[in-house]
Amino acid sequence: MHFVNHLNLNYNYFMIAQVMGKIASKTDRSLIVDTGGVGYEIFCTKDILSKVKDGQEVKFFTHLNVREDAQELYGFLNQDDLSFFKLMLSVSGIGPRSALNILDVAKPEEIRRAVANQDPGSLHAVHGIGKKTAAKIVVELKDKLELGLAVGPAGEDETVMEAIINLGYSPSEARQAVRAVKDKEGDLADKVKAALKSLSRA
Repeated sequence: MHFVNHLNLNYNYFMIAQVMGKIASKTDRSLIVDTGGVGYEIFCTKDILSKVKDGQEVKFFTHLNVREDAQELYGFLNQDDLSFFKLMLSVSGIGPRSALNILDVAKPEEIRRAVANQDPGSLHAVHGIGKKTAAKIVVELKDKLELGLAVGPAGEDETVMEAIINLGYSPSEARQAVRAVKDKEGDLADKVKAALKSLSRA
């Protein structure tokens, strides 16, 4: 199977960071990637679905969303778009499906511009994003974009943050934990364990 398992912490899940294979089929919201006999359903933006064709060789950078009743993969064709998707998940009330719907109608650079200009009206008027959601995006992403948090190629901090969120913590708790162990040496598993320990002391 062509996927990358970034870390295994014996928490009964693993993180699928990449999926490579051929497009087996598509729906209006997802596609199936055949990785040599195993098919992964990956939820994508409508732009991606319009670009890829059945039988095409693809490489997706993925986010695994773990729920009590399901595990869902969300995929992008480059790391930058995946990183911005994860940034959208840090906004209160925005889950993976909502983030995907927003990225269907507004490109990352358009959202960045609205945040930089503190202009939720443009997201609502031009892209049809709800007023309350647009306001939350602009307010909650302001400091994160200024700090460069979770923007650009996905690094160790994002991987640690994703692992903590998948264990049931909120994005704000995960960010707090990542900051607490930012300068800690060691591999990813060590950093996740240290981050979880910092949360238990909070």
